[in-house]
Amino acid sequence: MMKSEVETQPFLAFSDDQAGQGRGAAGDSNLPPHREPLVKASSTRRLLRDFVICLATSLLWVLVIWMFIPGPAPASSRSKTSSPADADAALAQMLSQGSSVITGQDMSRFHNITSGANYISCGNSTEEARSNGCTYDTLLNAWVPAQCLDQEWIDEYQDDASWTAFSDVNLTEPLKPDAMGERDHYYTSIRDHINHCAMLWRKQFWTLFEGRRVFDAVIANSYHTEHCASFLSELFGSNRTEPTLVRVGFSGCWVRQGGDEL
Repeated sequence: MMKSEVETQPFLAFSDDQAGQGRGAAGDSNLPPHREPLVKASSTRRLLRDFVICLATSLLWVLVIWMFIPGPAPASSRSKTSSPADADAALAQMLSQGSSVITGQDMSRFHNITSGANYISCGNSTEEARSNGCTYDTLLNAWVPAQCLDQEWIDEYQDDASWTAFSDVNLTEPLKPDAMGERDHYYTSIRDHINHCAMLWRKQFWTLFEGRRVFDAVIANSYHTEHCASFLSELFGSNRTEPTLVRVGFSGCWVRQGGDEL
C-alpha cells in the first residue's frame, strides 16, 4: 500500500549507496510524490533560519562593540587654573605676598577635600576673629572657629614642652598662651617648628583616614604642607639654631554636609 511505503521512508534521504546518494534531490523515481516538495521547503526554512541567526548575531556584536567604544570626553567644568600645580602656585603667591589668610574662596577654586564643604571664616583681624567666636590655636598658630578647635591635638602638641612662644628674637621673653594671638608675630625655637610640622601631618592623616566632616583650613592647605616638607628636608645635617618667626594667622573651618563638630 502507498501509505505503508511512505511511512517506511527515512526522515533524511541518506543512503549507504554512494552512487545513488544524491538521486533524491534530482527527482529519484523511488521517492513518493510529495517527497521532493518537502525537501525544497525544508531547505528554504533552513536558509531563512540561518539568515535570521546570522543577522541577530551581527546585530549583537555591533551592540557589544558600540558599548565599548569610548564616547567624547565631557567638557571640563573646572577652569584652566584648577590643576594641583596651579593651586600650589596660587596659594604660594598669596602667602609670599604677606597674606596669612587663605579664604574659602581661595580653596573653592580647586577640587580637593574641601569640595562640597561650607567654609566658616574667622575674618582678617583679631577683632573680627573674636567677634566670630574664634579661638587662638597654638598648634595652628592661627585663630580658628570653635567647630575646628581640637583641644586633644593642642594638648599633645604642648606635651613636647618646646612650644613656648617669645616676644623677642633672642627667645628670652616668653609669652603667655593668651597673649600669643594678640600679637602680629612672635618667635619660637627650631625644635618647636619641627614639632609643629610633625603634629600637623599626623592631624592631617587622621582627618583624612577617619573621613572627618569638620577640619581646619591649615591642614587642607597644600602650601603649608609643602613648606613643612621643604623645611624638614633642608634642616637635616644643617645644625641650624636660629629662631623661627611666626606670624599670627586667621584660619577657617570646613564643614561638610552632616557635620557640625569634630
